[in-house]
Amino acid sequence: TDFKAIISLIFISSETTLVHVEFTDIKRQTAVMPEWSGSIFKSEGKVLANENNIVIKGNEYNTEIKLAFQSNDIIEFNLTDTTYSLRFPLLDAEESNSFSMLVSFYDDRCHKKTNIELEESILNKPSKYLSHNEERWNNYINKALQTDASWGDKKEYQTIAVKSVQTLINNWRSAYGNLLHDGLFPSYAVWYFNGFWAWDSWKHSVALVKFEPELAKNQIHTMFDYQNSAGMIADCIYADSTENNWLNTKPPLAGWAIWEIFKETHDTSFVQEMYPKLLKYHEWWYRYRDLNNNKLCEYGSSDGSLVAAKWESGMDNAIRFDSSAIVKIDTNNYAFSQESVDLNSYLYLEKLLIVKMSNLLGKTEITNKYKEEAEELSRLIESKMFDGNTGYYYDLNLQTEEIVSVQGPEGWSPLFTGLASEEKAKHSILVMTDTTKFATYIPFPTAPKDDPKFSEGYWRGPIWLDQVYFAISALKNYGYHEEAKQYTLQVFDRLEGLKKQAPIRENYWPLDGKGMRVNHFSWSAAHLLLLYQQNFKSS
Repeated sequence: TDFKAIISLIFISSETTLVHVEFTDIKRQTAVMPEWSGSIFKSEGKVLANENNIVIKGNEYNTEIKLAFQSNDIIEFNLTDTTYSLRFPLLDAEESNSFSMLVSFYDDRCHKKTNIELEESILNKPSKYLSHNEERWNNYINKALQTDASWGDKKEYQTIAVKSVQTLINNWRSAYGNLLHDGLFPSYAVWYFNGFWAWDSWKHSVALVKFEPELAKNQIHTMFDYQNSAGMIADCIYADSTENNWLNTKPPLAGWAIWEIFKETHDTSFVQEMYPKLLKYHEWWYRYRDLNNNKLCEYGSSDGSLVAAKWESGMDNAIRFDSSAIVKIDTNNYAFSQESVDLNSYLYLEKLLIVKMSNLLGKTEITNKYKEEAEELSRLIESKMFDGNTGYYYDLNLQTEEIVSVQGPEGWSPLFTGLASEEKAKHSILVMTDTTKFATYIPFPTAPKDDPKFSEGYWRGPIWLDQVYFAISALKNYGYHEEAKQYTLQVFDRLEGLKKQAPIRENYWPLDGKGMRVNHFSWSAAHLLLLYQQNFKSS
């Protein structure tokens, strides 16, 4: 080619992006005139020129997009109401040059004046900010690659860790509208993932704290910002809070996320801030999702709909719910006639973590209460939800107290949370590692391969990497370290495109590793990073 143009785009802040273009290796015999052009996304707005700036004014929400250049960069504007083009100084033959542009988005919440004051500094010395950005990313990558696992120094596996970080950061969205803290969208690749979901947020935080701890904390804050007076956390929140989904919440993994953040940061003040909110959320489950007050909770909904109760489990169309029914608790609360083993296992873990937080904060009067509750809940799960004939854990029919004889990833949740006895764990692991069930080409699908309803349906067969991570963690918890390593490597080696230039997917088909559904999925990336960083004992 006659010349090479290197274009760099970096974020200076949540409002401002720096675009830097550098022309190098020019071997032409003639001069060229660089030009930059564009148009606004919608017709509702107008393009205006102002000295060395272009301003795109929105008609709604008092929004403004500003393109700022150094004053000596531009020699000509060409504008219509919705399009713009700029011409820059002529590049003579064999001449190199560069120019920079700032793209800023402002609305009523942004500190516009402060950002405008920074513009001249940034444009006068873009190399300083490019250098800072490189340092930031190097810090991310260095932290992400910290692992004692045998694959730590292998480039193909390091690629997976780096791709995971990129996916998570690319889904980072700043506080905007009624989203009061920064957080992660599930994926920027589709329009409908334009909010923050509860259990996505808990999972994102556990991975984010490994390399961007403040974002991990904000991801927790943003969901608790909307905790209601009863203690409930919304399923999903949006920039327009009137769209928030209060029909259901999501599985109680908030305590796990808060404690994992503390383990990495040792930030006692964060635990102290979140502690009363977590207690309120934990107790909410027993007030509004325990139909018969027997200390075993059920998933449910606020409107009496079966679909919202299924959403509350996070496993929207799982086979175990095919015959479930909904029962009224009170005017605004309904529950499944089915006690779920994963829900109660997570509540067990949360009780133990509340004990740890109570001890940390010197609230010893609460310690004994939750310790006793955890012991009681463990006994209930062990005595009622484990089936000795099949050697596995199941949901329980609330009326008949018989097991719901459908196997799924919920069955290894007692092993993930550590409540299963050694003997019951041993039998459960035989089911998990059975090649006719869950030990498929990619391990740990959302339904066993021998189930007649096993299919490509959302939670009826495909691999979800959060459940894979929980399964591998379960194996580790009971000393099956070599098996855990083996299954981790099957994930790393067999998922489609994982070690190549291809996006991380929402889920995967367990029989061949084919990527399914949405690209650039945050919680898949989060659990791949956690798998990469897991430590294993030698056998």
